[in-house]
Amino acid sequence: MNLAGLLDRSSHHTTARVVDIDISGKRRETTQAELTALARTRADQLTAAGVRPGHVIGIRAGNSLDWLSWDLAALATGARLKAFGDTTGIDDPRAFIAEHRLALLIADEPVPADTPAVVRPGGAPAPGAAAPGAVVIDVDDVHSLVYSSGTSGRLKGVEISVKGTEYVINRFIDAFGITERDRHLIFLPLANNQQRLSVYLCLWLGADLVLAPYQRVFQAVRKESPTFLIGPPVFYDTALQLYVKSGGDASLADFLGGRIRFMITGMAPIRRETLDGYWSRDVPLLEAYGLTETGMVAWNTPDRHRVGTVGQLMDPESVTFLDDGEVIITRDAPLGRGYFDTDGDPSAADVFRPDGSILTGDYGRLDEDGFLTLIGRKKDVIALGSGRKVHPAEIEAAFAGVEGITEIVVVPTPQSNRLGALVTPSDPDDAALRARIEKRIDEVNAALDAHERVMSLVFSATPLRADPAFMTANMKLSRARAAEHFAERIAAATDRNPNPDAAAGAAGTR
Repeated sequence: MNLAGLLDRSSHHTTARVVDIDISGKRRETTQAELTALARTRADQLTAAGVRPGHVIGIRAGNSLDWLSWDLAALATGARLKAFGDTTGIDDPRAFIAEHRLALLIADEPVPADTPAVVRPGGAPAPGAAAPGAVVIDVDDVHSLVYSSGTSGRLKGVEISVKGTEYVINRFIDAFGITERDRHLIFLPLANNQQRLSVYLCLWLGADLVLAPYQRVFQAVRKESPTFLIGPPVFYDTALQLYVKSGGDASLADFLGGRIRFMITGMAPIRRETLDGYWSRDVPLLEAYGLTETGMVAWNTPDRHRVGTVGQLMDPESVTFLDDGEVIITRDAPLGRGYFDTDGDPSAADVFRPDGSILTGDYGRLDEDGFLTLIGRKKDVIALGSGRKVHPAEIEAAFAGVEGITEIVVVPTPQSNRLGALVTPSDPDDAALRARIEKRIDEVNAALDAHERVMSLVFSATPLRADPAFMTANMKLSRARAAEHFAERIAAATDRNPNPDAAAGAAGTR
């Protein structure tokens, strides 16, 4: 696969379909050849508007066929697409365009279209509409510009490499055996670079592609019958719950459209109970691991997988570990070339190192068969007042088998000398269940080192990993946000349990 030949190749796919479902459920369908023709028309419009190779075109819009066509049009003209998430506020388009030095901004409602350089996704720029003073990026290997939560959780801009894009896609095709017979459904924002990798893959092979908003994803899965999906843990948790509630008259595979070959999860840790729920019903749910900065690092595949790990290394020679277990990637074609906007994050300078290696911010270990297990995130490590450091994910794993716990999130207490836990019971209204959970937590605590014990316990009525209030833009849990929100209750639980060797009692329900 190569990006330079993508449009020529997809123009011959006269039977491969591209489907666009909007939030109201309206369905648009076209062929990949027709999508490519639209992209070429829009490429001509960009040129007439004054867009030149290296110019940056911004896009802030919801997923649609139009989004895809502008992306392909940018490729055709040699422009660089700069993708903004749907939470990006644009009150003054003229100032926004000047700040980002854009040639044009493709934007949907409610962004005001009060300047010639703003174009609606379904519209066309006027001749000569490109903004004066637009930046020109003359580095051939820069394909586009995206924003990511990065290795520290703070939003940063990443330059996306052409070579890195091609490398990841080609390796994915080989590892998962993708062909023109596949059908892929995307429901996460196209501003997330992972989704565009999937788009290019489908256009290159002539595999069907379906776009659906997350509000309609479960209906789309059943009606559109994809053969593979990529999504965050919360999607798979919810899909399994819906299946169980349906009564299970059909198989889980049929419930998911009847054609699923495999599904991939990443972006955040997934519960072992969820993984087992799919595998026990003969639906392969595969964990994978990658970052926008590096591209994919490890993956389980239908042929080689180990549940509970993120899979085998994609290229083992590119991965090393620091003494503390942090994963380092050194490869000739990483997905990211470097940061262009770090939002004042002081840690950004340490990610792309002068020797070409990239610090991931993740701790991991390899087993004897080369499968990688992630221990936790560097930014999530809890430093206790005693000087000891704790990986919260490891502590959560110790309690994962406690019956009745749907979710447990370990956080620091405000006093910083002990750990707290936010627990979602399977039945939040069952006082007897909460009491059994507390007793079992006491028992697990007894087997842990003193600094690893959960000393303050707060019950939450709903899982935090399913609550947008505690999720980052990349669908990852923000522990800091959770700890801040529950700080008073965690502190109150601690105050009632001054003995550091005693487990905490419940502090109520959120």
